Amino acid sequence: DLKTPKATHRREGVVTMHSFLTRANAVFAFSFSCLTGVTFMCFLSTQLSSQSCPSVDINVDSVTLHAYKQFGHIRNRKKDDFGNVTFGMDADLSCLFNWNTKQLFLYVTAEYETEDNEYNCITLWDRIMVRQEEMGDTPAKINEMVVHTKYPFFDDGKGLKANPNVSLSLNWNIIPNAGILPRVQSGKTYFKFPNSYA
Repeated sequence: DLKTPKATHRREGVVTMHSFLTRANAVFAFSFSCLTGVTFMCFLSTQLSSQSCPSVDINVDSVTLHAYKQFGHIRNRKKDDFGNVTFGMDADLSCLFNWNTKQLFLYVTAEYETEDNEYNCITLWDRIMVRQEEMGDTPAKINEMVVHTKYPFFDDGKGLKANPNVSLSLNWNIIPNAGILPRVQSGKTYFKFPNSYA
């Protein structure tokens, strides 16, 4: 009766070694934690610099108003307001490029208010500025006297006619190597649509 506990004690005292998969999992988890920490610290180093540093200047050149059918294949649909806007833009985006900037997604939006909708936002123009433009001979600048809209400026109704408070602004998303994807807006300028159709 006394020998049985001693044998059990000896079996419980045996030390088993971890398997190869267990050790590999521990090494991988530790390495991934260190890499995550280093990446986060590198991301914080770029947040000290301002992401809204560029000075953007937008000048509205011409504004005309038309009445077109937005969806021509739909019968008995009334005509909607269509705006034709040209503008000039001057912006130096060099300060947005650092080691953590992969590329910039730029887009110009028009924002306005109507009786039917309190907030309307339409993208009129966009461009992707990659890092090679900053590192090469071409600087990360926009200096264009006349910019035509790439996308149609349609309102779902008659909200553009005689609208006195329409704004244009340049927006950008910073596509990082690591970290968040911020959206910044700058250079907002206001204009109004005419009271009659062209």
